[in-house]
This record gives sequence, C-alpha cells and structure tokens, in this order.
Amino acid sequence: MGAFDLSGVEARYSSLGRRGYAPGNLLAVWVYASLIGLHHATKLARALETDAALRLLSGGYSISRSKLNEFRQQHGDLFEMCIAQTIAMALSQGLLPLDDLAADSMRLRAHASTKAVRTLSRSTKRLKELASVDEGTLTDVDRDKHRSKVEKHKNAIAECERRGRTNIVTTNPSAALMKFPDGAGLPGHRISTMAAGVQARFIVAVLVNAEMNDYGTLESIVEATSSALSRVGVPPQAKLQVAADAGYSAQTDLAFADRVRDRVDILVEGAQEPQRRPQFFGRDRFTILDDRTVICPAGRAMQGPLRHSDGQHWKGVGCGQCNLRPDCTDGKYRSLLINPELDRLRAAMRTRMAEPGGKERYARRIATVEPVFSNIESAMAFRRASSRHETTITAEVLLKVLAHNVSRLLAARQLSLVRCLLTGHGTLVPISREFLATL
Repeated sequence: MGAFDLSGVEARYSSLGRRGYAPGNLLAVWVYASLIGLHHATKLARALETDAALRLLSGGYSISRSKLNEFRQQHGDLFEMCIAQTIAMALSQGLLPLDDLAADSMRLRAHASTKAVRTLSRSTKRLKELASVDEGTLTDVDRDKHRSKVEKHKNAIAECERRGRTNIVTTNPSAALMKFPDGAGLPGHRISTMAAGVQARFIVAVLVNAEMNDYGTLESIVEATSSALSRVGVPPQAKLQVAADAGYSAQTDLAFADRVRDRVDILVEGAQEPQRRPQFFGRDRFTILDDRTVICPAGRAMQGPLRHSDGQHWKGVGCGQCNLRPDCTDGKYRSLLINPELDRLRAAMRTRMAEPGGKERYARRIATVEPVFSNIESAMAFRRASSRHETTITAEVLLKVLAHNVSRLLAARQLSLVRCLLTGHGTLVPISREFLATL
C-alpha cells in the first residue's frame, strides 16, 4: 500500500496508538482479505490471529472486529481516492486504453430476507382481499391482526409510489427484488461498472443502485467514467469509445448515445427492430398516411393514435368479423405501437454498428467486462453484501473494486529473475551471470 497517497487520512491518526491503527495497515489488511475471499469483519478478525500474511500486513497487531468494521464504514472516500490512484497508475503505464471501454452490471445479494420484500402488485391485490372481509365477524384479536395487515400493505403501496418503484425492501432501502442468474428472486443491489482494456480489465467507474435492470442507466455510468478520467488528467477533448450490451438499449440510453456521439462513441447491441411473431402480419403490411391515419391489411382505418407511454398506439376496428384475422392476430383486435423517435435512434445505432470496425470493437466487450465480474464473484467470492447501511454497502463495493484494480496492476508488472547468494550471516547478495560462470 506504499504506492498510495494516504496523507489526508493519516493526519487524523497518531503513531502512539491513541487514535487507532495506521490507515495503511488497515487498508492493506482489507485489500488482501478481499482478494482471498474474506469479506466479513468477524472472519477477518479471527484470521488475523493465525494468518501470518495478514498479521504482517497489520503491522503485527490482531485487530478487533469492531475496528475493522469501523474503518471500512468510515472510509468510503478513501477507497474511492485509492481507486483513482490505481487508474492514474494504469494510465501512466499505458495500461488504460480509452478506445476500449465496456459497460455492464452485476447483481449483488443484499443483506436482507425475502420476508422484508413488499411488491406493489402483491400489496394492491391483498388490500382488495382484505377489504372484502367483514370485521364485525372477527374476534378482537383477529380484528387487530386484520387492521395490522391493512396498514402494512397501505404503507408498502405508499412507499413504492413515493420511490417510483414496483417493490421495496423494508429492512434495506438501497435494495430491491431482483431476478438472479439462477432464476431466484431475491433482494439485491445492482453494481454497474465501466472496464477498460481486454488485457488490463481495469475498473474505471462503479455505481451502486437498486435498479432492477440496466435500462436507462447508460448515461450515469458513462458520465461517472468521464468524471473519473478527468480527475486523473485525461483531457476533456479525448474521445472515449464504449460498448454496451442489449440491456442498455432503452430509448433514453440510445438518445444519450446519439446526443454525446461527438465526445463518446457508444456501440449498443440490441437496437434491432422488435421481433414479430412470424405467423402474423408485420408492420410492413400496414399503411401509415401523412395525417397519422393507419390502414390495416383489410383496408380499414384503425382507431388512433391513442395515448401510450411507449409511443403512439392504434387499435383495429372490426377485427372480430375480419376474414384476415387468423393471419393478423390471435386477440380480440390487432394493435399497433409505433414510436418514431425510437425507430430513428435504433436505425442510427444499427448504422453505427455496421460501419467498418464496429462489430469487431463490440466483440471485445465480453472479454473486457465479463472477466471483471468473474474475478469479483468467483475468484474473490464476493456475492453478498455484509451490511444494510447504504454508506457501508457503497464502501464495501468500492473496496472490492480497489482490490480488483490492485490485482490487475500486480498482474501487469514485469517480473524479472534476480540471482542471489545466501551468505553465512543469513543475508542475500545479488550476483551476476559472470560470477556464476566462474563457479
């Protein structure tokens, strides 16, 4: 940890021990512990009693669980500063290609139980069921339980509406119900990252939130990346090249990519037109007139345009008696949803992907960012947060990012063989090849 500038935090500590352990030792202990899969302060404190490497990094001290927790909770800004220093080191060594950035996210299990999850749909349904119960037929005890359930679901609905979310976790405000790769629905946090370089795989920026998917989050991670790079001296005119998967193909994401294309070249897969069911008529069979009237394949004018959150919506007229209905829809009527702006943005992204080198550059995305998550989840075994406090969760994630970047710096170092002679006094003396030839 000697390569990091810790002067800002070391000023608050005393070498006499009156204000705790040296920050450099605590930071080294936590970084090394993260790399070997120790993420809980209780387990780390126990390992410090017997592990020689950890005891060496701690300066010979067996640090208590409370001190380890306190340091991690209070020094998120220190971890962020050290991450910036790793980025600066990588940049100075030519290990940070700005034309090879990739964005993606992983889901981290939250420190919460599924019993603490409240969903908007479930609470709405339960309120209707509870409203049909005649309280007059209940005993005093059952009536109190009934009213408690009603209050619980009312509070859940109000909190979901206040946050603009479809679910909440009552014991962990920064978590949400998420679908994990194994199919389980569990409380979790979303960790969005921007990695650089197929070989380096440095994490340049990281965000922690409770979004259920990546839709609409491209701007936040790209701007966080720009800010992180500007802090380490990257000039504002330097053009970045970013690749992102289909999770970032929402209209807001594509609009952001189109808006900043002069300073950030963004490639997003999944900007194709929505797939239609092959057994039914496609959009090409419908005629759209200049006055926005839509004529269906049967020659009838459809009802619309109607208001819709995702664009303009038209409904078929007389579909029940239409001879073409088996080839058009299996519902009561055929609907058509058109979003001209989204169509334009998708077409612009498809054009950009088709340009020379576009597909080749996008193909490097998976080798840039996916190994980052593999390292954090598998090699470092970090799959679940150990706290419910938002500041501690963020600090814990930043600590893992710092550990990852340190490991990448160490992996990039040029190691060389130095031959030494062990003297009778127990010291090592470097020797040359010429000396070896005389032996």
